[in-house]
Amino acid sequence: MPQYLLLSVGCDPLLMGTRTGLLVEAGYSVVPSFTSRDAFQMFISRDIDLVIICHTIPEEEKNKLIASMKERNKRTPIVSIHADGEADGELVDAYVHGLDGPVALLSCIAELLDKSIGSRIAN
Repeated sequence: MPQYLLLSVGCDPLLMGTRTGLLVEAGYSVVPSFTSRDAFQMFISRDIDLVIICHTIPEEEKNKLIASMKERNKRTPIVSIHADGEADGELVDAYVHGLDGPVALLSCIAELLDKSIGSRIAN
């Protein structure tokens, strides 16, 4: 498996630590960010393959971050981990419910990376 670089954005250190550990164990390189401002700076300064945005980021802030990232680079897939009541699926490439568990998240990431890398090769 190629070494993919994932940007994980969230406010909760415990959730971020758990998610980062899971992703690293699955073979990904992970750059964690605890603020939208830092996340955007990392997004524009590094070759990020996929972004994961946690439900702990306030909705309005999350929407602005997603819009800024998509404006900068439409090709990089963004996954939103959401809690009940959120429906930002139109803004992102995929979303996973926070209670769906690690298998659902890893499956979603693998699928998006396959699509993303395939479309980059085709272009």
